[in-house]
Amino acid sequence: MAGSAYARFGLKLDNIEFRHPERLLDAWHDFEDGKSRLILAFRHPYGDEPQLITLALGLGLSREARLAGRALRRPAHALFIHGYEVPLWSGPLVRWLLPRVGAMPVYHARLDKAGLERIRSALLGGAYPLALAPEGQASYRSETLPRLEQGTARLAFWCAADLEKAGRGEGVAVLPISVNYLYDEGDMDELEDLVGMVEADCGCPRDASGAGPCCVDGEERRRSLAARLVSLDESLVAQAERYYFGGGRASQPSGRDARLAALMEEALRRAEAVLGLKAEGDLISRVYAIRQEGWDRIYPETDKSALSPLGRRLEDRRAGEAWYVMRHMEFVDLCYYLDSGYLATEDGSAPDFGRLVEAAYSAADLASRLSGGNITHRPNALRHRAILTVGRRLELGSRYAEFQTDRKGSVEAATRDLGLEFENCIQEYIDERRA
Repeated sequence: MAGSAYARFGLKLDNIEFRHPERLLDAWHDFEDGKSRLILAFRHPYGDEPQLITLALGLGLSREARLAGRALRRPAHALFIHGYEVPLWSGPLVRWLLPRVGAMPVYHARLDKAGLERIRSALLGGAYPLALAPEGQASYRSETLPRLEQGTARLAFWCAADLEKAGRGEGVAVLPISVNYLYDEGDMDELEDLVGMVEADCGCPRDASGAGPCCVDGEERRRSLAARLVSLDESLVAQAERYYFGGGRASQPSGRDARLAALMEEALRRAEAVLGLKAEGDLISRVYAIRQEGWDRIYPETDKSALSPLGRRLEDRRAGEAWYVMRHMEFVDLCYYLDSGYLATEDGSAPDFGRLVEAAYSAADLASRLSGGNITHRPNALRHRAILTVGRRLELGSRYAEFQTDRKGSVEAATRDLGLEFENCIQEYIDERRA
């Protein structure tokens, strides 16, 4: 009952639906029967997927098992891996809850041998499957696939090695779970109101000739809203340019995506300069490094009580500087995923309502982050149904011999295959929605 109430009032979920639940049941029963160790690899486009997957397992999987006449031996649960920083920005309730449900932190930019050993031990011998997001963090786009990190494949192969060392014959399976939210186009008024609030916040003029609530043609309303969102995106990029560059650039890149790339580079450069970090790796790797250093300064491991009064004030100043520097990181954390083509369609038709919702949420989120916000301020205004499409599992234990001879190539191939399964799940959802 508590889970149902949280889903409805906390997450605004009307229902959780599985596509191909038999794939999840097969993998789950193999895990319960001791045939295979299991990693649930879920998409992470919205931010609340750990809560969603927990509810889906606790409420939905048991229902599916009963309907299929395949009862589970115990209530379904998973041990989640989360970014170590999540309890820092989530608050005291999350800090209290995470360790009590078996969640384990992982560092993106620091070697944590003890933490990795805990995760490997849980994967090898834990009573529940492991659950993680191969994207590494929220990616804000549900119908396109962003970069996948290689940690999921590495963990699976390490588990295969640990099983062999222990003389055990279980397999190691990675089960992809794609996540999509299905919104009701009857909530168009509410979405238009949200966009209007962001337009007002950005000082964007409204086009009085555009379609509005009086227009009964849903296609035209979606087309009109898409045009407003494109204009709003342009305004947000332009305002970010004024903040980061003022009038100091000799030339401006052509094209919206190139302009945003230049903004992200400048934001990271500023953050790295203050924190004394080198620009190493891709943009998200640099985001991780800034986030790590920032939180280390805000929550230092040193005992401040042993410092002099001046020393404590200087530590407070370092923490304050780090907080402001991390606003640049939060800007890039969102913008990295916001390509300009998300609302475009091949045939020139209006975008689907769900994509308009995601674009509107991202516009509000970007306005918030430009003024100091983070993911906790991202809107969740409209009720929705969660569609969990279960992909075909990857039997990585059977690839362990290949991993022993070519570790890099095996990890890359497994990660690529996982991405292909996610893409198949996404396309299946899109096809079903359009049918």
